[in-house]
Amino acid sequence: MPPPISFLSNEGLQTLKTIIRTNIPQWTEGLRPFQLQSIPLILENQDVFAITATGDGKSALFAVPILVHQELSKNPELYPQFSVSIRQDPIGIVVTPTKGLANNIVCSKLVLSFRQASNHP
Repeated sequence: MPPPISFLSNEGLQTLKTIIRTNIPQWTEGLRPFQLQSIPLILENQDVFAITATGDGKSALFAVPILVHQELSKNPELYPQFSVSIRQDPIGIVVTPTKGLANNIVCSKLVLSFRQASNHP
């Protein structure tokens, strides 16, 4: 069996891109550059501090790692082994400064979850 890989490696980045393409087909451009730089660090259990404009996609920094863990735990035979533990039931904790922002995050993630569950674009 090959040695475990890092999400920071080329193979890890390709796996991340494949998971996004498969599970979020409406993201036709894939991850944005700052997301592609940050999410592998998060998946490698490193801290990330991100400041970007409203609407740039910061929410993906907590949502995508959860999605990656879910996909890898459901279909381990399709993906390489990683050097970090993959959680079968991942969770995320999000602290928001306003109720409005919290509601927007919850609603957007519910729509994404519904689309994934029902295979709607």
